[in-house]
Amino acid sequence: HFRHDLTPTKNTPTMAKMTPLPTNKYLVLLSIIIGHSLLGGYYAGTRPEGAGWRFFSWHPFLMMVGMVGLMGTATLTKKRMGYTNTKLHGMIAWAGLLSSYAGFYVIYQNKNSMGKDHYTTLHSKAGLAALVGSTMLGMAGGGVLHPDF
Repeated sequence: HFRHDLTPTKNTPTMAKMTPLPTNKYLVLLSIIIGHSLLGGYYAGTRPEGAGWRFFSWHPFLMMVGMVGLMGTATLTKKRMGYTNTKLHGMIAWAGLLSSYAGFYVIYQNKNSMGKDHYTTLHSKAGLAALVGSTMLGMAGGGVLHPDF
């Protein structure tokens, strides 16, 4: 039986209400994400075994910190809901983008110093697409979803 009015009845399905991410879960997830990005970035930067820290090492480190650590933190922060967390989400996400752009700069300069061509691998093309896509999302979010606009 079809109803023309939208008054809910006991048989009308309703959407689940969103609830903010509790502080204890937020802190645990935050610790895992930040720890993983710092340790994983350092580990990736010192490969192959015995290579040590060098200029190139900043590329995986900054990309991990930016894309995983800071952008992951921004996502969790947004899930806490509310005005302040929404603004923090945007600021932390843009900090993640800046870190990622610094990682991009490092690999670009590293390739230049070695006389190698840019964007010749699937890894480089996918990385560039992720960086450009994230930037576009950040611009759209800042312009459309900002709580003060």
